Amino acid sequence: MERMEDAAIVGLYFERNEKAVSATMDRYNDRLFRFAKRFLSDDRDAEECVNDAYARAWKTIPPVRPDNLFAYLAALCRNAALDVIKKDSAQKRSAQLVELTREMSECIPDESSIPDDRCEELSACINAFLGTLPVDKRAVFMGRYWFNESISDIAKKTGYSQSKVKTMLFRMREDLRKHISGKDGSR
Repeated sequence: MERMEDAAIVGLYFERNEKAVSATMDRYNDRLFRFAKRFLSDDRDAEECVNDAYARAWKTIPPVRPDNLFAYLAALCRNAALDVIKKDSAQKRSAQLVELTREMSECIPDESSIPDDRCEELSACINAFLGTLPVDKRAVFMGRYWFNESISDIAKKTGYSQSKVKTMLFRMREDLRKHISGKDGSR
C-alpha cells in the first residue's frame, strides 16, 4: 500500500474521516515511537504517548492545519511524554530532564517568577534568538533542548566532537541569557 502525503492526510482530518489516523500511523508510527523513546525509557509509555499524539491530532485538526504534519505530531508527542515525566517525577526525577532544566535555568528565569502574561513574551524572545543562529547551531540547540538528544547523539549527527557540542551549547546558553536579559531588563 502506498503511503499518503501529508496534505492528503490533513485533508482526511478535515473531512473527519477516520482513515486519517490509520494513514498517520502508517506514515509516522515508527518515527514517532523513536522520538518518544528519547524522553521515556519504557516502551509502553512511549507507545502510549504516540497514541495520545494521534488522539490529540484528531481533536485539534481541524481547526489547526499543520504545514508540517510530522513536526505537529512530534510536538503533541513531546507534550504527552513531558506529561508522563511530570507524573512520574512525583516518584522519581528523570536525570536527563533535571540536567536539561539545570542547563536552561542558567539563562531562563524560573517559570514561577514569570507572570502568565509574560510567558508568550519569553517564548517570542527565545524564538527570535533562535532566528539569529546559523542553521548548524540552531540544529544543535534544538536537538538538545527540544528533541532531548544526548550530547553524544548530537555529536554523531553533526560530526562535531562531544567537546565542541558542549562548548557550542554553553556559548549559546550564554548568548540566550544575554538576549533575554537585554529584552526584559529584569535580570
